Amino acid sequence: MALDATDGAAIHTSAQSLLLQGPLDCVVYCAGHYQAMRADAMDLPDMLRHLEVNYAGALKVLDAVLPALRARGCGHISLVGSVAGYRGLPQSLAYSPTKAALINLAEPLYLDLHPKGIGVSLINPGFVETPLTAGNSFEMPALLTPDQAAQAIVKGWAQGDFEIHFPKRFTLWLKLLRILPNRLFFSLASRVAP
Repeated sequence: MALDATDGAAIHTSAQSLLLQGPLDCVVYCAGHYQAMRADAMDLPDMLRHLEVNYAGALKVLDAVLPALRARGCGHISLVGSVAGYRGLPQSLAYSPTKAALINLAEPLYLDLHPKGIGVSLINPGFVETPLTAGNSFEMPALLTPDQAAQAIVKGWAQGDFEIHFPKRFTLWLKLLRILPNRLFFSLASRVAP
């Protein structure tokens, strides 16, 4: 269902409308806003737009659907983050922090809801051909089609994975960045910065 992720009232109305048709089995929060940004061109309104769409929108959806999922004691929630949330990446002054917030939201959700029968998964894609990535002026390694991304997500759900990240040939390298000492990470990241 397409929604304005910033409109909490519309989200609640849509959730209630869906619940009238039957119980929710799976809720996927896949909303995103991205604009390349560096500190020397910080744009506060656009940073807040990133926050509102990428993170606060997820909170609004959770607020609308969690009561019904908890009442049933089953269902599944997937939050679509990004590998850009693993570490702060070049030109991602606004985007990376919001995706890191989703990663850090999904983990306690899992801890709280999994024992109650509600599945939680975190989807961290690499580059996927979407309107969001169409405007990128840099090389996007291991770019996937939406169909390839969907196949990876369905496979991850079928395996019961908490984190579904793809394509592995790209995302495993980015996961490695998480454990590098800061000095080494900053040195590497500054070399690839456009």
